[in-house]
Amino acid sequence: MLSRHFAVRRLGYWLGSCCLLCFCSPSIEGAQVSPQTAVRSADLEVWIGQNKRTINSLRRQRQDYYPLNDIADIVALELMENGEVLTIAGSRGNLQLVNGRPLVRFDAQYILLAAPVWKRAPNNWYVSEDFLSKALPLLVNRRFSKVSDMRYRVEATAENPVQVKVSNYPDRVRVVFQSSLNAPIQVREFKDYIQVAFDQFLVRPEFSAIPPDRRLVSSVDFDSSNIYGTFRIHKGDLYNNFRQLTLTAPVRKVIDIYGPPNMSKLGPDSEPDPPEESLSGGSEPPPSPQEPEYLITIDPGHGGGDLGVNSPEGIAEKHLTLRISRRIGNLLTERGHKGMLTRTRDVDLAIEQRGSVGNYYRSQVYLSIHVGGSPSPKTRGPVVYLHKYSQNNEPVMINPNQEGASLFSPRQPPPPTFEDGDKLVRWEEGQKPYLGSSRKLAELLQEELNLLWGVENRVAEVPLAGLAPVTAPAVLIEMGFLTNSEDYQRLSSMEFQEQVARTITSAVDTFLQEKSLE
Repeated sequence: MLSRHFAVRRLGYWLGSCCLLCFCSPSIEGAQVSPQTAVRSADLEVWIGQNKRTINSLRRQRQDYYPLNDIADIVALELMENGEVLTIAGSRGNLQLVNGRPLVRFDAQYILLAAPVWKRAPNNWYVSEDFLSKALPLLVNRRFSKVSDMRYRVEATAENPVQVKVSNYPDRVRVVFQSSLNAPIQVREFKDYIQVAFDQFLVRPEFSAIPPDRRLVSSVDFDSSNIYGTFRIHKGDLYNNFRQLTLTAPVRKVIDIYGPPNMSKLGPDSEPDPPEESLSGGSEPPPSPQEPEYLITIDPGHGGGDLGVNSPEGIAEKHLTLRISRRIGNLLTERGHKGMLTRTRDVDLAIEQRGSVGNYYRSQVYLSIHVGGSPSPKTRGPVVYLHKYSQNNEPVMINPNQEGASLFSPRQPPPPTFEDGDKLVRWEEGQKPYLGSSRKLAELLQEELNLLWGVENRVAEVPLAGLAPVTAPAVLIEMGFLTNSEDYQRLSSMEFQEQVARTITSAVDTFLQEKSLE
């Protein structure tokens, strides 16, 4: 939803509802339980500092089960039930459980539990003990450390800043992962990439500005959807083999990617880059940012204490925007581009930070991802917004009594453009040279999203402080309205979220291809 970060003045008709929190008693004594179905079993002790919590359990079909309501209360999770499917929202993303199945789905991966999930009654779900260690770290920056049998301690998961340094040599590409904390690192080779996985701490990646020799390494990216974070070194066309080396003081994992034996005779792919890493321990000052080819900045709206729009069932906009933004970034990578997220976790960013990320990395496209809310429950479907400069800097007033496609401003001929990246402009006027290309991107996105929703909404123009400084084609996408029952049902489905991400990715890819031909 358009928030204080984007609108110069708050639009009066937007709806923001309070998040409904469900506080559940940690005790299940007194519940009606059939002896043939479940009996009381051994309880878990959970220590948070000096405070002890008890999670009571039930034994069913020779398996101990623990109530999700109690677990959610301890680590601040949101539970949203939709029939036989339960969505669990945490600070790092969402996962889904299905009654009677042992599989837990998180983004595109599945986790197998020791026993099927059990829906004992509406809004009363139970899971096996291994849910604590296998699934919870995906959702929150906390972990349940097992102290002894039936006893756990909740600990904050520390962040581990990891610098990724790239150096190009005549015969190889060296990628160095310098860890701030002494964490285990596992390297595995797959068909198309080399995986570098960290353990124990949440990885906060700091990427090199020097691109690798694409003949050997097509890209180096980071996947934040697993528990602690994983890097992938994608192989280039001339990849032959790799070697790894572990160094200490500071902790470093060195990966050398080699091409064919005659690699050094083939000549450089481009001008050689100065090496970033010296194995003697010295390091050079960080280089200035360089423009990657087809880098797209994705800004997941809201975050932290700024929840955005809440559905009547308690789904927060900030979780949906982060989840879909992550998927868009992964899909862009699959198409040979680079997706850069302004935030990868549940934190609130200042407006200056969001716009600065896109400008610092000189991205070719800037996408601000949101979900809408409206006083009218009939307002539905996606809307793509453009920044509009006005003489008095006032937003375009839209009649809140109107509904449907007529709610949005009509199309107008695109304004003239003067895309000249060498001129210095004021911060708030950064978008001016890109209004024409931003409109092309917006109308392409609107058309594709309309087809997905089956609506005829139009591109809207309002002054948006979040887009004004962006020196690239920039749009804000409202992916639908949580205040509309049909939109809510669609947006709460992981399958439809995937369709939205793919539609946005396809439109951006088409825009970039057309732009390269101009």
